[in-house]
Amino acid sequence: MNYDKKQLLAAVDSVFDEAVSFRRQLHMHPELSEHETETARLIQLQLQALGIPFESNIAGNGISAVIYGKDRSRGVGIRADIDALPVTEKVEIPFKSQNTGIMHACGHDIHTAILLGTAKVLLKIQDQLPASVRLFFQPSEETIGGARQMIDAGCLENPKISSVLGLHVDTGTDAGSVEFIPGAMNAACCEFQVRVIGKSCHGAHPTDGIDALLPACTMVTSLQSILTRRMDPTDSVLITVGKFNSGVKENVISGEAIFCGTIRTLDMKSMASIKTYLADLCHNTAAAFGASCEVEFASNGYPTLENDEQLLKWVMDSTKEILGAEHVKLTKKPSLGADDFAFFCHSSKGLYYNIGARKPGEKDAHPIHSDLFCPDEECIRTGILTQVAAILKIFEEEDI
Repeated sequence: MNYDKKQLLAAVDSVFDEAVSFRRQLHMHPELSEHETETARLIQLQLQALGIPFESNIAGNGISAVIYGKDRSRGVGIRADIDALPVTEKVEIPFKSQNTGIMHACGHDIHTAILLGTAKVLLKIQDQLPASVRLFFQPSEETIGGARQMIDAGCLENPKISSVLGLHVDTGTDAGSVEFIPGAMNAACCEFQVRVIGKSCHGAHPTDGIDALLPACTMVTSLQSILTRRMDPTDSVLITVGKFNSGVKENVISGEAIFCGTIRTLDMKSMASIKTYLADLCHNTAAAFGASCEVEFASNGYPTLENDEQLLKWVMDSTKEILGAEHVKLTKKPSLGADDFAFFCHSSKGLYYNIGARKPGEKDAHPIHSDLFCPDEECIRTGILTQVAAILKIFEEEDI
């Protein structure tokens, strides 16, 4: 489907201020994963005002809306995550978070505003759309993976969604520019917990017990040997221990130690091997100290986020056309961060890309998840432009 570039730029300009205003409203009222009730209500009010049909309370507080084109049985999807983080905002702005200890420190307020802005532009040309566009306002990206639950609820059906687009703000790139990463863009991630069981006793009489702290500490320091001695050194794998608890008093030998962490890899085949090596290392280490242990792996981990090669080419082409080639870069270096958009990539064709959010001239912009994260709102314009252009390009190339 062809479009007039000047008309598209003008259409985005006409909704930009409204999108910024809505983003600030969301930013002032952030909500944690699985608790996005007010956020969902505000989105529903916007959809109702636009006359866009939707279903709510999907996967918790998720919303699935649709802009019907000429073919109501097929379409393309766009996803925005809506949850915030347990971060206390330190940025002094007029629309600073009013919810203590909660902040949109990952830019999901911007993603949501972009999706609504995209919907408004698509509504202006709805009668020209050859097929439909599904809008996913997805909850719980930061915790339980709301994407998988929305897919399980049938959100890729009726209309049948062939491709899903998603984007993420990035303060490592200037506002107005876009970054694409081919193939595996984000890592698979699985959480684990290890419980070491010993026998507590008085610190003056260590032979009366079994110190759980010693084998636990040995395990943590030895886990890195899995990466350096058991895995192929050319593989991108990572084991992180982020939490460790043991002991109740300074003169008591600890009878229990618990530590938790994550495993990350760009190759799903490596995940099973790492789990086996980690469990063996922990059980054998515990036995060497006369202790025992329990190793648990979360069942709700994320798979690798793998961009579809064809979609990547189409959307890169459309982005170069609308932004200019100088504002589009292709990066071969993936991230070991995880994102549940990966489930869309494994259930349909998927493409995820980064939109620059660094203010012009800013040298040390604070990254996502920082309490000082402060993206340039111009990225909202970039997001709307690229999403609309991408949707029209996909319709054209798929000959829908």
